[in-house]
Amino acid sequence: MNKKGLNTYIDFGSSKIRLGVFDLESSRNIFTSEKDCISNFNEKYFDISRSNEVINSLIKAAEKKIDSHIKNIDLMIDTPDMFSIDISIKRTSDKNKYSNSDILSLLQEGKNLIQNNYFDKKIVHMIAKKFIFDDIEYFEIPNKELNYNSLIVDLKFICFSNNIFKKLQDIFNINHIVIHNLYSSSYVRSSNYNLNFENYKKKIFLDIGYNKSTVIVFEDKRFLFFNVLPVGGKHITKDISVLLKIDINDAENMKKSLNKSDTVFENKFNQNIKLKSPDLYKQIIHARVDEIIKLNLANEYFNSFFYQNDDSVLIFTGEGSKILNKNSIFLEEKFDFFNEISFFEEDTASICESGFNFDKEKKFQEVSFQTKKSKNKGFFEKFFNFFN
Repeated sequence: MNKKGLNTYIDFGSSKIRLGVFDLESSRNIFTSEKDCISNFNEKYFDISRSNEVINSLIKAAEKKIDSHIKNIDLMIDTPDMFSIDISIKRTSDKNKYSNSDILSLLQEGKNLIQNNYFDKKIVHMIAKKFIFDDIEYFEIPNKELNYNSLIVDLKFICFSNNIFKKLQDIFNINHIVIHNLYSSSYVRSSNYNLNFENYKKKIFLDIGYNKSTVIVFEDKRFLFFNVLPVGGKHITKDISVLLKIDINDAENMKKSLNKSDTVFENKFNQNIKLKSPDLYKQIIHARVDEIIKLNLANEYFNSFFYQNDDSVLIFTGEGSKILNKNSIFLEEKFDFFNEISFFEEDTASICESGFNFDKEKKFQEVSFQTKKSKNKGFFEKFFNFFN
């Protein structure tokens, strides 16, 4: 088993695999490392054949550092097929006095409803968005006595393909590793980074990965919205390659050079690649990024969300967004409701630390499925770890 007091996190991206080991008592990062590894998480074209050797290498390096075998990990991953579902569960009564069991039974009902209708999916996150007692909204469990006629619980589920999960389990089983917890990487990371933007009421994280982009919305500390689109940094590279008629590797290098000076770009690439305009490749990149922004924000949800004039910020994260660092982003007028646009610099340590912080700091909206071992507990108390 894992060395006592240490937790291991693996962020399994489409272009990189990252590993971090943390000391639970001191909250100290003991070891971090990353390796390049191209994977395809699309369910139809799933391919992680290159990952086994990379994972094995990262695990061995970590075990050497901590002088212990790693037997289980918490896995952070996003796939283009990941999606969210919103439901509302209602219970009516005749001036019933509120108790925790009322909410717990509704949580169970909501979970059963999703599992019965999406039997080929795995629930990765179950989030309680709000509780409505006779039209009065609470964003946390009320800690006072209430008599109600109607109770509604609004829930959000982030779901994942069971088929993909089984294939991931197979890869880690080869390396004698058990997946202890499965998390959405973009949701966990944005939950952690959200604390850096407390001056804004509304925060929209646009995570641009290799094969997909994810938009996640917070209002203050409350998580509200999640959506994944199968468009990412790989598509920008392909645009450059096709339109400039150059090799895909040269196109990738050109893309990564965007956040460097023009002088660096011209010295590095113009020697071998004849361009009619040095700015042409930038126009190609910005056109695709503009499309990613439109696809993610062209949603009726955002029209109503920004109806009130609250301070808001658009935050770019992810490997694919690095090309936007040090560059201006211009939005269409209909999307011009942000007070600020920010690029959040991530690295292996901050990404893995997000998983550690997510475990360490209980999220008030998150519903946990971890079963408690005590035999004296009732069914719901064993199943849900929500009121801690």
